[in-house]
Amino acid sequence: MCCCTEQSYRDWESQLDDLTPSAKFVYTVLEYEGPLTQKTLAEETRLSQRSVRSALSDLTDADIVEERIYPADARQRLYAIDTE
Repeated sequence: MCCCTEQSYRDWESQLDDLTPSAKFVYTVLEYEGPLTQKTLAEETRLSQRSVRSALSDLTDADIVEERIYPADARQRLYAIDTE
């Protein structure tokens, strides 16, 4: 995991506990695959675009995932686990 201390790891884990199963699933895919676009996440998880969008919103609101510019296509965003 990306956290430095055991306390911060427990805090991180408790934030995940409060999220929906879809958000946890999206987080797990990001953890294993690295940064992905919303479209790719929908393909990888086989969740609907709406479910992925909602999961990403929950994850970004909880400061677990960060949104970045996708250099290959500025209309899309890249989502990654927030390492800070």
